[in-house]
Amino acid sequence: MRWLKLCLPLPVFLLLLGGNPAPGQGTNVLTRNYNNQRTGANLSETALNVSNVNSGQFGKLFLLPVDDQIYAGILYVSALQISGGTHNVIFVATGNNSVYAFDADSLGAPLWSRNFNGGGQPVTNAEVGGNCNPYNDYRGNIGIVGTPVIDGAAQTMYFVTRTVLNGTTVQSLHALNITNGADQPNSPQVIQATVPGTGDGTSSTVFKPQTQNQRSALALSQGVVYIAWSSYCDTPPYHGWVLAYNGTSLAQVAAYNVTPNGTQGGIWMAGAGPAFDTSGNIYYSVGNGTTDAAADYG
Repeated sequence: MRWLKLCLPLPVFLLLLGGNPAPGQGTNVLTRNYNNQRTGANLSETALNVSNVNSGQFGKLFLLPVDDQIYAGILYVSALQISGGTHNVIFVATGNNSVYAFDADSLGAPLWSRNFNGGGQPVTNAEVGGNCNPYNDYRGNIGIVGTPVIDGAAQTMYFVTRTVLNGTTVQSLHALNITNGADQPNSPQVIQATVPGTGDGTSSTVFKPQTQNQRSALALSQGVVYIAWSSYCDTPPYHGWVLAYNGTSLAQVAAYNVTPNGTQGGIWMAGAGPAFDTSGNIYYSVGNGTTDAAADYG
């Protein structure tokens, strides 16, 4: 199966399918670009080919409404036991900090959906930064922007929300059960971090949730969830951050700042996720920051 996600000003999700496979068929998409090597290649396609992907046999089947724009990539799990049956399921996250589980093969109401604004509201582009005029990276709500990641064995999805609670911006790591949308143990966790350095003009450099933009896709490797940040239109103060969390306890296990003694060094990656090699090493790309070949690698 194939689908196309568009970021539209209207609150709709456009789904394009080549056919309706039975539950259990298809390749699971648990992370951005299929796998931790980010190949973007599905080598197990069995239905679509050059003879049936054409204007007569391939096209839009239906529209599924959601509550806001979609910047995060769509994830897919086949043959999932959910909502009293077996379904091929797509998972959609929106700028309003909402997550939906839909049957991938037929028009209908969500199998489940949840909003994570709590007592607050999603962060807007104006609140994150003012350096964009007249250009805007995003417009309106920018709650969930980075593509979530799913641990298939644990049936758990991880994602980051951004909310404004009582005038304070809060970013949180969530872990939920993909079969019903319920919080997993220890979820959510408010994201905080500090590393040694003079980047903030003191002896330590602190994660700032208002100006740190969580754009790149989340990643999962060897039971650890990796999250990276950049900025919104280079609005200061910001740094490139990578934080790592235990996938079960959600305890923070590592914090890395690209420019601990400087500024910027954002990790945007056009929304893509980091790549891992066979030894488990993780690779990100950074930009626009201080560089001294000693501690700052912007």
